[in-house]
Amino acid sequence: MTAKPSTPAHGSRPNRLTRAVAKVLHEPAYILHSQPYRETSLLLDVLTRTHGRLTVLAKGAKRPYTQWRSSSFQTFQTLSMSFTNKTDVKTLLDAEWVGGIPMLQGAALISGYYMNEWLRRSLALGDVHEGLFDAYQHSLAELSLSAVSEHAAVLRGFEWALLRELGYGVALTVADIDVQAQYALVQHEWRAATRSLDGAPLVHGQSLLDMAQGKFVATQTALEAKMLFRYWLQKHVGDKPLHTRSLLLALQGLKQF
Repeated sequence: MTAKPSTPAHGSRPNRLTRAVAKVLHEPAYILHSQPYRETSLLLDVLTRTHGRLTVLAKGAKRPYTQWRSSSFQTFQTLSMSFTNKTDVKTLLDAEWVGGIPMLQGAALISGYYMNEWLRRSLALGDVHEGLFDAYQHSLAELSLSAVSEHAAVLRGFEWALLRELGYGVALTVADIDVQAQYALVQHEWRAATRSLDGAPLVHGQSLLDMAQGKFVATQTALEAKMLFRYWLQKHVGDKPLHTRSLLLALQGLKQF
């Protein structure tokens, strides 16, 4: 008598849900960095909206007759990506240029690399920050459309969004604030001060008011916001000099960094 085939144990076959999560389709994404992998492929450092920062392998991207278009791997351009989701290193299935943001050029391009370097340093793989993705996208659009003199304000807005999303942002409001007085942050509270505490920069009351409203244009506010955000980023993310900032200060002396 022939035995009947045994019924597969529960979970021995992937169900539809398992197969579905094995692939991510049409995910909004930006390439933060790319590097050659072996002879014909590219290894991409990618920021996605709902899956965070990822490492994605684009197989055959460097072949002469590759399936990929050159626009599929443009930095600072909105892409729609599909990839496998089974391992730490994802495999690219499809990438399409969505557009919507003019190409960055000159100082705007360098500012974009500056933002990318902070994202790569501060975000662990898999960390999801949809608000930060949106802030990055908005900052890229502003850089592409604004004058060079406005780039510093764009970068300060991005840095502040980065600090908030990482959980390091603090309230910028002070009760009965004096716009002429200087303040220091003491135990998450702004207090009037005449000297720096623990190396943290002093900030005028007017600057705090401006920063709370996302305004980084006034000369005093622009300078104090740059010093304050840089201090917080170096304290919480790391004080190793940024390659982008060091290069630009040496070559051009751009003030927005």
